[in-house]
Amino acid sequence: MRSWLVLLCCLLLGAPVLAAGELPPFESAVRARAEKESREVSQALLRFYETRGFQPAWFSYDGAVRPQVDQFLAALREAESEGLWPERYHRSALEDSLRRLSLEGEPEDAWMSVELRLTSSFLTYASHLLSGQVASQRIPWRTKPPGAVVLAAVMEGALASGDLRTTLRSFSPTHEGFVRLREALARYRAIAAAGGWPLVPEGGPLERGMRDPRVAVLRERLRVTGDLPAAPEERLLYPGAPSVSSMVLVGDLVRAAMEVAPESPREPVPEDLYDAKLEEAVKRFQRRQGLEVDGKVGAGTLEALRVPVEERIAQLLVNLERWRQAPRELEPRYVMVNLPAFELEAVERGRTVLRMPVIIGEPDWSTPVLADEVEYLVLHPEWNVPGKITQEEVLPKLREDAGAAEALGLTVIDKATGQAVDARTVDWNALGEGPLSYRFAQAPGESNPLGQVKFIFPNPYSIYLHDTPNPALFTKANRAFSHGCVRVSEPAKLADFMLRGHEGWTEASLAAEMEKAGTPRRVQLPAPVPVYLLYWTAFVDAEGRVAFRRDLYARDPEVRRALAVNPVPTTRG
Repeated sequence: MRSWLVLLCCLLLGAPVLAAGELPPFESAVRARAEKESREVSQALLRFYETRGFQPAWFSYDGAVRPQVDQFLAALREAESEGLWPERYHRSALEDSLRRLSLEGEPEDAWMSVELRLTSSFLTYASHLLSGQVASQRIPWRTKPPGAVVLAAVMEGALASGDLRTTLRSFSPTHEGFVRLREALARYRAIAAAGGWPLVPEGGPLERGMRDPRVAVLRERLRVTGDLPAAPEERLLYPGAPSVSSMVLVGDLVRAAMEVAPESPREPVPEDLYDAKLEEAVKRFQRRQGLEVDGKVGAGTLEALRVPVEERIAQLLVNLERWRQAPRELEPRYVMVNLPAFELEAVERGRTVLRMPVIIGEPDWSTPVLADEVEYLVLHPEWNVPGKITQEEVLPKLREDAGAAEALGLTVIDKATGQAVDARTVDWNALGEGPLSYRFAQAPGESNPLGQVKFIFPNPYSIYLHDTPNPALFTKANRAFSHGCVRVSEPAKLADFMLRGHEGWTEASLAAEMEKAGTPRRVQLPAPVPVYLLYWTAFVDAEGRVAFRRDLYARDPEVRRALAVNPVPTTRG
């Protein structure tokens, strides 16, 4: 019976008639191609063609090209705007192969190879749009890559959509953070195409009132990125734009220009004079870079001014990739911490309702990237000293002076009995390298490192959010001072956000409770609140400015190496 069905299908579809037991040529080609692909693409390719009865998708059996081919190639030409590299998906090779198919002398079945290369290219591109192209072990926080069944269904749906190009675009993240960063990429590539920006020459500090040839270069540098407003009569163009048709409107420049009050006509300021407007422009630049905002070009600001546009483009590509790793749908209420920006924001129904500076782990005690849920908070927490801090900081001090425990405000507790012991009765130098028989704790109080509240989300790193008795550190530009936990600057406001809907607690009552002494008190949240600790070294801030941060934990290079097939385009002449 099956042989008659195969014969009928072959006759109807125009495929060659087969001998008994022989695989159709196209099915044979599919299976051979699958053996050459990566595991993910191989499984998806087989699943796709099995589901459609091994019928071709891009060609008919006589080799005629279907409209979806042109749609897909048009989509690949736009891959660069997504922060991906079209040649990673063999765009040029596919176009060349399609041109050769029309030439005389090509084998009749040459279309099969092109068909399967198109499918392989589509599956790879769709997978990268949906979940990124970097291996999962390189980025701790990521969505699960689509499996073979999902990818096959995605491809079938896209081909049937009637507009494959638009469908592929819909696979990209829709979160505002990704969309704005993608727009920033286009903007910075336009800057590069227009010649980039000048690098301010090395030298001593620059500040208001000084005259120096380097100031003229500084002005030009800040004009390019819109930090220095153009004069009213100047066109809002990137330097070097050859014509109106190639103009690129600079959003930052428009915003900066609006901040400057109109003035009466006057003599133009000498280009080499560091005046008040230039000082304000430097401050804008410093805010975008997360630097100390003093309006002076010191060592840190000069270093940031000397980063070429190509490096900033690479930074944008790395962070676009991080967004592709992220969950597509975030919950209605959540807390997000951007570690390199030292900032926390609480979001409700897509709107940021709370934003505050935070302190994170110093480089040797880096705060991990993770996603979890805050389940409860503890008022007047006791601090149980983590094992790593015990080994690296507490024990060395006790071995020098057993009285250090009291000086540090620590209680020594025997793990076996749970009873407190006098640190002076223990020979700390005699302890071996094995598991320690004691743990250390600090009672609630003004000097407790956790402050008056901690927010608990179970995780393998023993990381949580908490208050701090040392709020002065929040005024620093670089706030990497902790042992990995995240210290928050406004704990009562964050607790109020977490406890929304919990009877008996308000921001005022929480603040009052935290002001007085007390014993540890656990407060369960009405519902768990998702918390995301993320690592964005490039983003668009709340004011719509393209912002960059120092790669504090040196995590960008690893992603850049993994994206080696997607190099930064060389656009300078």
